[in-house]
Amino acid sequence: MSNYFDGLNSYSDSSNFFDSYMGTGSSKGSSTSMLSSSLLDLQMIKNGSYKKALKAYYAKNPVKKSDDSDSKESIKESGKADSAANLSTMKSASQKLNESVAKLQKTDYSKVESPEDMLDDVKSFVSNYNSTVNAAKNLNSYSILQTTVWMTGAVKTSSGILDKMGISINEDNTLSLDEAKFKKAQLSTVKSAFSSGSIASRISAKASSLSNQSANQIAENTGKKTYTSSGTIKY
Repeated sequence: MSNYFDGLNSYSDSSNFFDSYMGTGSSKGSSTSMLSSSLLDLQMIKNGSYKKALKAYYAKNPVKKSDDSDSKESIKESGKADSAANLSTMKSASQKLNESVAKLQKTDYSKVESPEDMLDDVKSFVSNYNSTVNAAKNLNSYSILQTTVWMTGAVKTSSGILDKMGISINEDNTLSLDEAKFKKAQLSTVKSAFSSGSIASRISAKASSLSNQSANQIAENTGKKTYTSSGTIKY
């Protein structure tokens, strides 16, 4: 299945697209630098197997500039091609990721003698994180892909502390856990990474957003929306 972003065939094309939607430009140096990193992350999330076919598509249907309302409309419609199965996979994976992070954050360190006592919980966290990142590869929704990019970007900013406890970032933005290194890590390092206000909190926030975005897209695609007494959508 083709992906909405596979048609962005170069960094220049991607940058122009994101600049038009996000309101950034070359005059905003620091913003552009951060955007560049996120765009590269997005390209790494996608496998690019449909690039050739979509080159032809986007040659006939180029992304509009910011002064054309069709651009934002295309983004709004981007998730309609996503199947309920793929969206449900993302919803489930992100929910499990949020739960695994929550469990780590609730760790009673007074009862933990060494990082080895937390190994199973950390393995679960890594597995659920990877499932969430991989689920994004099968989706087109702009909001879901953007949130995934933000999540992987947040993890990259904390690569130093993660590396100290044996968690490394792979080229496809998934994580790998060196169990032997984790067992030898300082407990204070593990606590710092998974306590409230840490990288774990940022991952949890993005995981929660991904779960909600997936549910929203399912409801949008199927038309199965119900409303609470206050008028908000209930899924």
